[in-house]
Amino acid sequence: MSGSSAPAAVEIPVGLGPEAVIIDPATRCALVACARGNSLGVLNLDRNEVIQELAVGAEPIVVLYDPLSERAFTVNARSDSVTVVDARTWRVSGTIPVGRYPAGGGIYPQRRKAYIGNTAEATVSVVDLDRLAVTATVSASSAAGHVGIDPVRDRAYCVNFGAGSLTMIDGESDGVIGAIQVGEAPCKMVVDAARGLGYVSNSLAGTIAVIDLHGCAVEETIPVHRAPVGLTVSHDGQWIYVANRGAGTISVVDGLTRRETGRIAVGAAPGDVAADPVTGALVVSNAGSNSVTVLGTHLGQPSIRRPDGGHPLIGAPLPDFQLPDMRTGRLRTKAEFIGKRYILNFFASW
Repeated sequence: MSGSSAPAAVEIPVGLGPEAVIIDPATRCALVACARGNSLGVLNLDRNEVIQELAVGAEPIVVLYDPLSERAFTVNARSDSVTVVDARTWRVSGTIPVGRYPAGGGIYPQRRKAYIGNTAEATVSVVDLDRLAVTATVSASSAAGHVGIDPVRDRAYCVNFGAGSLTMIDGESDGVIGAIQVGEAPCKMVVDAARGLGYVSNSLAGTIAVIDLHGCAVEETIPVHRAPVGLTVSHDGQWIYVANRGAGTISVVDGLTRRETGRIAVGAAPGDVAADPVTGALVVSNAGSNSVTVLGTHLGQPSIRRPDGGHPLIGAPLPDFQLPDMRTGRLRTKAEFIGKRYILNFFASW
Protein backbone atom coordinates (compact mmCIF):
# COMPACT_ATOMS: atom_id res chain seq x y z
CA MET A 1 0.00 0.00 0.00
CA SER A 2 1.32 3.47 -0.83
CA GLY A 3 0.64 6.99 0.32
CA SER A 4 -1.31 6.19 3.50
CA SER A 5 -1.35 4.12 6.67
CA ALA A 6 -3.22 0.82 6.49
CA PRO A 7 -6.99 1.02 7.04
CA ALA A 8 -8.59 -0.67 10.04
CA ALA A 9 -9.65 -4.19 9.05
CA VAL A 10 -11.78 -6.94 10.59
CA GLU A 11 -11.84 -10.46 9.16
CA ILE A 12 -15.06 -12.38 9.83
CA PRO A 13 -15.66 -16.10 9.07
CA VAL A 14 -18.61 -16.85 6.79
CA GLY A 15 -19.62 -19.92 4.76
CA LEU A 16 -17.43 -21.94 2.40
CA GLY A 17 -16.06 -20.23 -0.68
CA PRO A 18 -17.56 -16.72 -0.46
CA GLU A 19 -17.41 -15.46 -4.04
CA ALA A 20 -19.64 -12.38 -4.18
CA VAL A 21 -20.93 -9.70 -1.83
CA ILE A 22 -23.48 -6.90 -2.02
CA ILE A 23 -24.78 -4.48 0.61
CA ASP A 24 -28.40 -3.80 1.53
CA PRO A 25 -28.27 -0.37 3.22
CA ALA A 26 -31.88 -0.63 4.42
CA THR A 27 -31.16 -3.64 6.67
CA ARG A 28 -27.49 -2.70 7.29
CA CYS A 29 -26.46 -6.12 6.03
CA ALA A 30 -23.89 -7.51 3.63
CA LEU A 31 -25.13 -10.50 1.63
CA VAL A 32 -22.44 -13.03 0.76
CA ALA A 33 -22.81 -15.80 -1.86
CA CYS A 34 -20.87 -18.81 -0.54
CA ALA A 35 -20.30 -21.02 -3.59
CA ARG A 36 -18.80 -24.11 -1.94
CA GLY A 37 -21.24 -24.02 0.96
CA ASN A 38 -24.35 -23.63 -1.24
CA SER A 39 -25.46 -20.86 1.08
CA LEU A 40 -26.14 -17.17 1.47
CA GLY A 41 -24.50 -15.53 4.48
CA VAL A 42 -26.08 -12.42 6.01
CA LEU A 43 -23.61 -10.19 7.85
CA ASN A 44 -24.86 -7.40 10.12
CA LEU A 45 -22.54 -4.48 9.37
CA ASP A 46 -23.22 -2.60 12.58
CA ARG A 47 -22.19 -5.59 14.72
CA ASN A 48 -19.77 -7.27 12.24
CA GLU A 49 -21.60 -10.51 12.93
CA VAL A 50 -23.12 -13.20 10.70
CA ILE A 51 -26.81 -13.35 11.65
CA GLN A 52 -28.14 -15.82 9.06
CA GLU A 53 -26.85 -18.58 6.81
CA LEU A 54 -29.49 -19.72 4.33
CA ALA A 55 -29.38 -22.85 2.16
CA VAL A 56 -29.84 -21.87 -1.50
CA GLY A 57 -29.06 -23.59 -4.82
CA ALA A 58 -25.89 -25.38 -5.83
CA GLU A 59 -22.80 -23.16 -6.22
CA PRO A 60 -24.19 -19.65 -5.76
CA ILE A 61 -21.65 -17.48 -7.53
CA VAL A 62 -23.43 -14.13 -7.45
CA VAL A 63 -25.95 -12.39 -5.20
CA LEU A 64 -28.25 -9.61 -6.44
CA TYR A 65 -30.64 -7.29 -4.61
CA ASP A 66 -33.88 -5.56 -5.66
CA PRO A 67 -34.54 -2.59 -3.35
CA LEU A 68 -38.15 -2.17 -4.50
CA SER A 69 -39.36 -5.66 -3.56
CA GLU A 70 -36.74 -6.09 -0.80
CA ARG A 71 -35.67 -9.42 -2.25
CA ALA A 72 -32.22 -10.91 -2.72
CA PHE A 73 -31.40 -13.39 -5.49
CA THR A 74 -28.56 -15.91 -5.58
CA VAL A 75 -27.40 -17.06 -9.01
CA ASN A 76 -26.75 -20.79 -8.64
CA ALA A 77 -24.35 -22.08 -11.29
CA ARG A 78 -24.69 -25.83 -10.73
CA SER A 79 -28.44 -25.94 -10.27
CA ASP A 80 -29.24 -23.69 -13.26
CA SER A 81 -31.43 -21.54 -11.08
CA VAL A 82 -31.94 -18.34 -9.13
CA THR A 83 -33.00 -18.58 -5.47
CA VAL A 84 -35.36 -15.85 -4.22
CA VAL A 85 -34.83 -14.62 -0.63
CA ASP A 86 -37.13 -12.28 1.29
CA ALA A 87 -34.80 -9.74 2.90
CA ARG A 88 -37.42 -8.74 5.49
CA THR A 89 -37.65 -12.24 6.98
CA TRP A 90 -34.44 -13.82 5.63
CA ARG A 91 -36.39 -16.79 4.29
CA VAL A 92 -36.14 -18.49 0.91
CA SER A 93 -39.37 -17.74 -0.94
CA GLY A 94 -38.87 -19.39 -4.33
CA THR A 95 -36.69 -20.70 -7.14
CA ILE A 96 -36.54 -19.54 -10.77
CA PRO A 97 -35.12 -21.90 -13.44
CA VAL A 98 -32.78 -20.12 -15.87
CA GLY A 99 -30.21 -21.24 -18.47
CA ARG A 100 -27.25 -23.59 -18.15
CA TYR A 101 -24.51 -22.73 -15.64
CA PRO A 102 -25.57 -19.17 -14.76
CA ALA A 103 -22.49 -17.36 -13.47
CA GLY A 104 -23.51 -13.73 -13.19
CA GLY A 105 -26.27 -11.19 -13.45
CA GLY A 106 -27.53 -7.71 -12.82
CA ILE A 107 -30.69 -6.04 -11.47
CA TYR A 108 -32.53 -3.28 -13.36
CA PRO A 109 -35.09 -2.11 -10.77
CA GLN A 110 -36.61 0.64 -12.92
CA ARG A 111 -37.49 -1.90 -15.63
CA ARG A 112 -38.41 -4.56 -13.03
CA LYS A 113 -35.95 -6.97 -14.63
CA ALA A 114 -33.00 -9.13 -13.71
CA TYR A 115 -30.54 -10.22 -16.38
CA ILE A 116 -28.81 -13.56 -15.72
CA GLY A 117 -25.74 -14.56 -17.78
CA ASN A 118 -25.74 -18.27 -18.66
CA THR A 119 -22.11 -19.28 -19.18
CA ALA A 120 -22.63 -22.74 -20.69
CA GLU A 121 -25.01 -21.59 -23.42
CA ALA A 122 -23.85 -18.00 -24.13
CA THR A 123 -27.26 -16.51 -23.37
CA VAL A 124 -28.91 -14.08 -20.96
CA SER A 125 -32.16 -14.98 -19.19
CA VAL A 126 -34.43 -11.99 -18.59
CA VAL A 127 -36.38 -12.38 -15.34
CA ASP A 128 -39.50 -10.35 -14.49
CA LEU A 129 -38.88 -9.19 -10.90
CA ASP A 130 -42.58 -9.00 -10.08
CA ARG A 131 -43.74 -12.24 -11.69
CA LEU A 132 -40.49 -14.04 -10.75
CA ALA A 133 -40.35 -15.80 -14.10
CA VAL A 134 -38.14 -15.78 -17.21
CA THR A 135 -39.77 -13.71 -19.94
CA ALA A 136 -37.05 -13.75 -22.62
CA THR A 137 -33.73 -15.35 -23.58
CA VAL A 138 -31.13 -13.16 -25.30
CA SER A 139 -28.13 -14.39 -27.30
CA ALA A 140 -24.80 -13.20 -25.88
CA SER A 141 -21.31 -14.62 -26.51
CA SER A 142 -18.83 -17.16 -25.15
CA ALA A 143 -18.99 -17.65 -21.36
CA ALA A 144 -21.65 -15.02 -20.65
CA GLY A 145 -21.68 -13.97 -17.01
CA HIS A 146 -21.96 -10.73 -15.07
CA VAL A 147 -24.33 -8.00 -16.30
CA GLY A 148 -23.84 -4.25 -15.79
CA ILE A 149 -26.91 -1.99 -15.82
CA ASP A 150 -27.04 1.53 -17.29
CA PRO A 151 -30.43 3.15 -16.57
CA VAL A 152 -29.42 6.47 -18.17
CA ARG A 153 -28.87 4.94 -21.62
CA ASP A 154 -31.40 2.16 -20.88
CA ARG A 155 -28.98 -0.72 -21.50
CA ALA A 156 -27.67 -3.90 -19.97
CA TYR A 157 -24.12 -5.06 -20.72
CA CYS A 158 -23.37 -8.78 -20.48
CA VAL A 159 -19.73 -9.61 -19.76
CA ASN A 160 -18.51 -12.46 -21.98
CA PHE A 161 -15.48 -14.03 -20.28
CA GLY A 162 -14.57 -16.28 -23.22
CA ALA A 163 -15.05 -13.69 -25.95
CA GLY A 164 -13.39 -10.75 -24.18
CA SER A 165 -16.43 -8.60 -24.87
CA LEU A 166 -19.63 -6.96 -23.67
CA THR A 167 -22.97 -7.71 -25.34
CA MET A 168 -25.16 -4.58 -25.27
CA ILE A 169 -28.87 -5.20 -24.65
CA ASP A 170 -31.65 -2.63 -25.04
CA GLY A 171 -33.51 -2.24 -21.74
CA GLU A 172 -36.95 -1.82 -23.30
CA SER A 173 -36.97 -4.45 -26.05
CA ASP A 174 -34.25 -6.80 -24.71
CA GLY A 175 -32.79 -6.84 -28.22
CA VAL A 176 -29.02 -7.01 -28.81
CA ILE A 177 -27.76 -3.65 -30.08
CA GLY A 178 -24.03 -4.28 -30.39
CA ALA A 179 -20.82 -5.47 -28.73
CA ILE A 180 -17.69 -3.90 -27.24
CA GLN A 181 -14.31 -5.65 -27.08
CA VAL A 182 -12.83 -5.00 -23.65
CA GLY A 183 -9.84 -7.26 -22.89
CA GLU A 184 -8.68 -10.71 -21.79
CA ALA A 185 -11.06 -12.78 -19.65
CA PRO A 186 -13.34 -10.02 -18.38
CA CYS A 187 -15.14 -10.93 -15.14
CA LYS A 188 -17.30 -8.06 -13.94
CA MET A 189 -18.60 -4.67 -15.07
CA VAL A 190 -19.77 -1.78 -12.92
CA VAL A 191 -21.51 1.26 -14.36
CA ASP A 192 -21.16 4.90 -13.31
CA ALA A 193 -24.25 5.93 -15.23
CA ALA A 194 -24.15 9.62 -14.26
CA ARG A 195 -20.68 10.02 -15.77
CA GLY A 196 -21.29 7.76 -18.74
CA LEU A 197 -18.52 5.37 -17.75
CA GLY A 198 -18.21 1.62 -17.26
CA TYR A 199 -15.36 -0.30 -15.64
CA VAL A 200 -14.51 -3.91 -16.53
CA SER A 201 -12.02 -6.18 -14.73
CA ASN A 202 -9.85 -8.12 -17.20
CA SER A 203 -8.53 -10.99 -15.10
CA LEU A 204 -5.84 -12.38 -17.42
CA ALA A 205 -4.51 -8.98 -18.43
CA GLY A 206 -4.41 -7.60 -14.88
CA THR A 207 -6.18 -4.44 -15.98
CA ILE A 208 -9.38 -2.43 -15.66
CA ALA A 209 -10.92 -1.26 -18.93
CA VAL A 210 -12.59 2.16 -18.82
CA ILE A 211 -15.59 2.20 -21.18
CA ASP A 212 -17.09 5.34 -22.73
CA LEU A 213 -20.78 4.41 -22.63
CA HIS A 214 -21.69 7.20 -25.07
CA GLY A 215 -19.20 6.11 -27.71
CA CYS A 216 -19.41 2.38 -26.80
CA ALA A 217 -15.64 1.96 -26.79
CA VAL A 218 -12.68 1.44 -24.42
CA GLU A 219 -11.13 4.79 -23.49
CA GLU A 220 -8.22 3.49 -21.44
CA THR A 221 -6.90 0.47 -19.54
CA ILE A 222 -5.56 0.75 -15.99
CA PRO A 223 -2.95 -1.75 -14.72
CA VAL A 224 -3.78 -3.17 -11.28
CA HIS A 225 -2.63 -6.31 -9.41
CA ARG A 226 -2.81 -10.03 -10.31
CA ALA A 227 -6.08 -11.53 -11.58
CA PRO A 228 -8.60 -8.73 -10.91
CA VAL A 229 -12.12 -10.18 -10.78
CA GLY A 230 -14.58 -8.19 -8.62
CA LEU A 231 -14.81 -4.41 -8.42
CA THR A 232 -17.03 -1.57 -7.27
CA VAL A 233 -17.14 2.23 -7.51
CA SER A 234 -17.60 4.68 -4.63
CA HIS A 235 -20.91 6.50 -4.63
CA ASP A 236 -19.30 9.78 -5.64
CA GLY A 237 -17.60 8.06 -8.58
CA GLN A 238 -14.11 9.11 -7.45
CA TRP A 239 -12.70 5.75 -6.36
CA ILE A 240 -12.66 2.32 -7.97
CA TYR A 241 -11.93 -0.67 -5.74
CA VAL A 242 -10.71 -3.88 -7.36
CA ALA A 243 -10.52 -7.38 -5.83
CA ASN A 244 -7.32 -9.02 -7.09
CA ARG A 245 -7.93 -12.75 -6.71
CA GLY A 246 -4.37 -13.76 -7.56
CA ALA A 247 -2.72 -11.35 -5.12
CA GLY A 248 -5.02 -11.24 -2.07
CA THR A 249 -5.33 -7.46 -2.36
CA ILE A 250 -7.73 -4.63 -3.09
CA SER A 251 -6.42 -2.08 -5.57
CA VAL A 252 -7.51 1.51 -4.95
CA VAL A 253 -7.81 3.40 -8.23
CA ASP A 254 -8.34 7.15 -8.50
CA GLY A 255 -11.20 7.61 -10.97
CA LEU A 256 -10.00 11.09 -11.89
CA THR A 257 -6.35 10.32 -12.66
CA ARG A 258 -7.13 6.69 -13.58
CA ARG A 259 -4.12 5.43 -11.71
CA GLU A 260 -3.74 2.83 -8.96
CA THR A 261 -2.91 4.75 -5.77
CA GLY A 262 -2.52 1.89 -3.31
CA ARG A 263 -3.16 -1.73 -2.38
CA ILE A 264 -4.78 -3.20 0.70
CA ALA A 265 -4.01 -6.75 1.84
CA VAL A 266 -7.15 -8.78 2.57
CA GLY A 267 -7.95 -12.51 2.80
CA ALA A 268 -7.04 -15.26 0.34
CA ALA A 269 -8.41 -15.19 -3.22
CA PRO A 270 -10.81 -12.22 -2.88
CA GLY A 271 -13.65 -12.58 -5.35
CA ASP A 272 -15.59 -9.35 -4.92
CA VAL A 273 -15.80 -6.05 -3.05
CA ALA A 274 -18.75 -3.82 -2.12
CA ALA A 275 -18.88 -0.28 -0.69
CA ASP A 276 -21.26 0.59 2.15
CA PRO A 277 -23.13 3.76 1.07
CA VAL A 278 -23.88 4.68 4.69
CA THR A 279 -20.39 4.46 6.25
CA GLY A 280 -18.06 4.28 3.26
CA ALA A 281 -16.61 0.98 4.50
CA LEU A 282 -15.53 -1.78 2.12
CA VAL A 283 -16.63 -5.40 2.45
CA VAL A 284 -14.51 -8.02 0.64
CA SER A 285 -15.48 -11.67 0.05
CA ASN A 286 -12.41 -13.93 0.40
CA ALA A 287 -13.12 -17.20 -1.41
CA GLY A 288 -9.83 -18.78 -0.35
CA SER A 289 -10.10 -18.06 3.38
CA ASN A 290 -13.88 -18.52 3.89
CA SER A 291 -14.19 -15.01 5.28
CA VAL A 292 -15.12 -11.43 4.60
CA THR A 293 -12.82 -8.52 5.33
CA VAL A 294 -14.48 -5.32 6.52
CA LEU A 295 -12.34 -2.23 5.98
CA GLY A 296 -13.80 0.47 8.20
CA THR A 297 -11.60 3.28 6.89
CA HIS A 298 -10.05 2.80 3.51
CA LEU A 299 -7.70 4.54 1.13
CA GLY A 300 -8.95 7.68 -0.52
CA GLN A 301 -12.36 7.79 1.13
CA PRO A 302 -12.61 7.68 4.94
CA SER A 303 -15.73 6.44 6.64
CA ILE A 304 -18.38 9.13 6.97
CA ARG A 305 -18.49 10.50 10.50
CA ARG A 306 -20.64 13.17 12.11
CA PRO A 307 -18.53 16.30 12.73
CA ASP A 308 -18.07 17.20 16.40
CA GLY A 309 -20.89 19.52 17.41
CA GLY A 310 -22.85 18.76 14.23
CA HIS A 311 -26.55 17.97 14.12
CA PRO A 312 -27.26 14.44 15.43
CA LEU A 313 -29.16 13.53 12.25
CA ILE A 314 -26.10 14.10 10.05
CA GLY A 315 -25.05 10.71 8.73
CA ALA A 316 -28.23 9.01 9.97
CA PRO A 317 -30.18 6.69 7.61
CA LEU A 318 -32.92 8.28 5.54
CA PRO A 319 -36.34 7.90 7.23
CA ASP A 320 -38.96 5.72 5.54
CA PHE A 321 -41.24 7.59 3.16
CA GLN A 322 -43.88 6.92 0.50
CA LEU A 323 -44.86 9.68 -1.92
CA PRO A 324 -46.69 9.79 -5.29
CA ASP A 325 -44.66 10.47 -8.42
CA MET A 326 -45.71 13.90 -9.74
CA ARG A 327 -45.76 12.62 -13.33
CA THR A 328 -47.16 9.10 -13.10
CA GLY A 329 -48.81 9.00 -9.69
CA ARG A 330 -46.92 5.78 -8.82
CA LEU A 331 -45.93 5.55 -5.17
CA ARG A 332 -42.18 5.95 -4.69
CA THR A 333 -40.28 4.85 -1.57
CA LYS A 334 -36.83 5.41 -0.13
CA ALA A 335 -35.72 1.98 -1.39
CA GLU A 336 -35.43 3.40 -4.93
CA PHE A 337 -32.99 6.09 -3.85
CA ILE A 338 -30.65 4.38 -1.40
CA GLY A 339 -27.06 5.46 -2.04
CA LYS A 340 -28.08 8.37 -4.28
CA ARG A 341 -27.99 12.14 -3.74
CA TYR A 342 -31.21 14.15 -3.38
CA ILE A 343 -32.45 17.70 -3.85
CA LEU A 344 -35.28 18.43 -1.40
CA ASN A 345 -37.57 21.24 -2.51
CA PHE A 346 -39.53 22.39 0.54
CA PHE A 347 -41.55 25.07 -1.22
CA ALA A 348 -42.39 25.51 -4.92
CA SER A 349 -40.31 25.87 -8.09
CA TRP A 350 -41.77 28.75 -10.05
